[in-house]
Amino acid sequence: MRTITALVIMSAVFLSAVAVAPSYAAQKKLTIAHSTWIGYGALYIAKEKGFFEKAGLEVDLKIVEASSDALAAMQGGQVDVVASTVDNFSLFAGNGADLSLLMTLDESSGGDGIAAKKDIATVADLKDRTVGVQKGSVSQFLLAQALDKAGLTMDDIKAIDMKSGDAGAAFVAGSIDAAVTWQPWLGKAAASDSGKILIDTKSMPGLIVDALATRSDFAKEHAADFKAFVKAYFEGVDFLKADPAAGNEIIARNLKMSKETLEESLNDVRFFTAKDNADFFAGADSPASKLVTNAGEFYHRIGVLRGTPDVQKVVGLASELAN
Repeated sequence: MRTITALVIMSAVFLSAVAVAPSYAAQKKLTIAHSTWIGYGALYIAKEKGFFEKAGLEVDLKIVEASSDALAAMQGGQVDVVASTVDNFSLFAGNGADLSLLMTLDESSGGDGIAAKKDIATVADLKDRTVGVQKGSVSQFLLAQALDKAGLTMDDIKAIDMKSGDAGAAFVAGSIDAAVTWQPWLGKAAASDSGKILIDTKSMPGLIVDALATRSDFAKEHAADFKAFVKAYFEGVDFLKADPAAGNEIIARNLKMSKETLEESLNDVRFFTAKDNADFFAGADSPASKLVTNAGEFYHRIGVLRGTPDVQKVVGLASELAN
């Protein structure tokens, strides 16, 4: 879904990429990198139904599974915009990446979680157990937040670094005691004889929110285009709500998913409306500011972040675009 890799290495990539990033002049075409997560599906609806074109924009959507690769490409000027989670953007901003959020897309509501063996009754029972989790990713963010509430840290478990899909597969195969993963692996775990969903984002609202971000200088140069983009995107969301069958067909086809798999996963994601987006960025103490602050402080505390992100720089433009 939405992952990142070694932060120390990526920090060097970011700082060098900023130095060579090209200047963008009066560009109407926007290239957006995203992974295969259904929460990004309304982008394809807005494109196929002509909402972006009506707004005077040519939008190119590219699938890049690793957020680290997408963000490095954005810093180097190969793509203009990246879709990822707010905590990921906070992490990269704190490690030196120059970026501004543009808008929110969706919230995980059961789509991410921890699958565990049935004898593991609570998160606290993960102590000394093997847990598959991609380190430095949104999956680690979820796991560490859950452990913190249970009075544990990452040092209290036997973490095995693996991509979230691989972790889900390893758990279903019986190779590890627990896995931080997403659907459909959570459902497969729950359907197995030995597994269950220990915790998921239905009980952790507001923790994993997907958004779009771009380089700060590019955002300022193209503020009018992004204003039009935001409006056109939410026309896509409105279309999905008005005609879910047609909208789902567009999403499934472009993300190469079966309609059945897509429909099974739709309960695990909440697409933001234009009002949800505006509310998320409203006020100095907005949910966006709180999440960026929380993620920055958390990653700094566990030692994967050099410094906390500049919250206003990260969220400031999105609040303007939302109104």
